[in-house]
Amino acid sequence: MSKFQIFTDSCSDLTPSLREKYGIEFFRMNIVVDGQEKPADLDWQEYTYEEFYGWMYAGRKIKTTQVPITEFVDRVRPFLEKGIDILYLSCSSKLSGSINMFELAKEQLLEEFPKAKLIGVDSKRSTAPEGILAIKAALMQQEGKSLEEVAKWLEDNRLKAAFWATVDDLTYLKNAGRIKGSKAFFGNLFGVKPILVSDAEGNNLAVKNARGTKAALDEIVSGVKEWITEETDVLFLGQGKAEGSAAKLKERLAAETGLPIEEFPIGPIIGTSCGPGVVCVGWFGKEMTIKEENK
Repeated sequence: MSKFQIFTDSCSDLTPSLREKYGIEFFRMNIVVDGQEKPADLDWQEYTYEEFYGWMYAGRKIKTTQVPITEFVDRVRPFLEKGIDILYLSCSSKLSGSINMFELAKEQLLEEFPKAKLIGVDSKRSTAPEGILAIKAALMQQEGKSLEEVAKWLEDNRLKAAFWATVDDLTYLKNAGRIKGSKAFFGNLFGVKPILVSDAEGNNLAVKNARGTKAALDEIVSGVKEWITEETDVLFLGQGKAEGSAAKLKERLAAETGLPIEEFPIGPIIGTSCGPGVVCVGWFGKEMTIKEENK
């Protein structure tokens, strides 16, 4: 196996079991709850999933931060000391500045480890698609592909990782500046629910509106069936306090696609941006071509 360590970040929403299975690490971003900074930990060690979404229901003010430069340096140094190079697959640069912070950390670390290789790849994705790409990278590493080969593959194939999602309340995405698309304007009117995709430029784009939860789930199922391919071997189903919708989606997707389904909780960063009630399906399939100007 090629000697490098794969990292994602808190936006990947990769569960502990999947990270352990594929040997993937992640850099922690932070959330700020009523002025108090806490790690955006996908292991839910400092606070639980229930506590986090409880804060949102209670109306507590929550913000997110990018990966601090100290997190990059402190987490990477032990690997470089052992001669292990680094591949960082970041959250979309349209949603986070973490890839830029990595490059600053890289400059600092190369002064100490001039022979080391540290490659950062902008996934142009977040949540399930980011995690899917990290898993694909880990499988390529297990096949003996080099750091450079894996990084090139990620750049060439990142738009094949996709999600379709919906939220209960667009206020969170609007306040966080994490949404594009004229259809988003109507998202909170009269029970209208926006249908969101990760577009070809790495934005969260509202591409359709659906009246009510059932219609929104119908649109997601239709989108999945339209965009999956023979390369799609599993669907990733995530939710943030949307257990009922997730259960209905799981039943329908299993029946209509025949694909296995991997469930995961939406983590602190994506959850803060989307709010409770978010449900998302991610997969690897057709290359995403949708942009705001051509949707």
